[in-house]
Amino acid sequence: MRIAIIGILIFSCMAFVCSAEEVQMPPNIGPQIRQVTGDSTVCLDATRYPKFYSYQSDNPTCGEYLKTEYDAQSVTGNQSSKGFSLAPLWLKSKYSGTKDKKPPLSVNPGYQEIPGLNINYRPEEAYRKTANLLVTWTVRVEAYKHCGANNNRCASTSTAEYCDGDAYKLWPDLCSVWHGTSNQSFPGGEVKTALFVNGVQKGTESIMTIPDGGVTSSYQPNDPTHTGSFLISADSFPEKVLPESIDISVKWYNDTSMQIKSPAKMRNLIVTVVPRERITE
Repeated sequence: MRIAIIGILIFSCMAFVCSAEEVQMPPNIGPQIRQVTGDSTVCLDATRYPKFYSYQSDNPTCGEYLKTEYDAQSVTGNQSSKGFSLAPLWLKSKYSGTKDKKPPLSVNPGYQEIPGLNINYRPEEAYRKTANLLVTWTVRVEAYKHCGANNNRCASTSTAEYCDGDAYKLWPDLCSVWHGTSNQSFPGGEVKTALFVNGVQKGTESIMTIPDGGVTSSYQPNDPTHTGSFLISADSFPEKVLPESIDISVKWYNDTSMQIKSPAKMRNLIVTVVPRERITE
């Protein structure tokens, strides 16, 4: 009888100790996947002028100014004093004949929404401190050299009124006097995508260098693909808890003189939610 009583006491003690311990248990529900795909073709305008690499004109002063590569250190107000090739589109030529006319862009547009790549997720209350959200995205882009409308690849752009066909017209917006020829090229540059969570950029930018667009009229588009990923957890937020509503979107920025296009069905955003909870035994 004495042995049986001791055994009961030991078992009770073990049960008491176990009940006071908090242990991590496997999730009692599997991962949840949310996915969206961009259904339509979307475009992103250029943010730079082309390279004005050669000319024949009766205004060599303006021609040499345009041919010289823009220097960010020479900008005063909205003008570059020492060159204009590849200058941002929110600057004006210092030889412009339209002093009151605004440049193609009023300001640097910054990152812009990619239509179709947005998910709103509302985490279950039980998992707001423990769930992980793995976000991945893929965006295929094509780059086209042109100034205005580009043969129905995309809608007319912010630079359309500054163009003559695929090239920028020099008079009167870039040179107050111009009779002659301007040869322009569309060099490669960077296109970026980034993840935004509740309006705040998270993680590192995904940067792809777009190859040179060339100067010939026969041209095949360059089509690199952007990929990126980021893990969202409670530690991603100051309160160390997932917000009641999480708005997840991918945005892009075009730092080139070419127009960027993302074809329909060629981009997606996937959010994989891995619930975890703490269980007390």
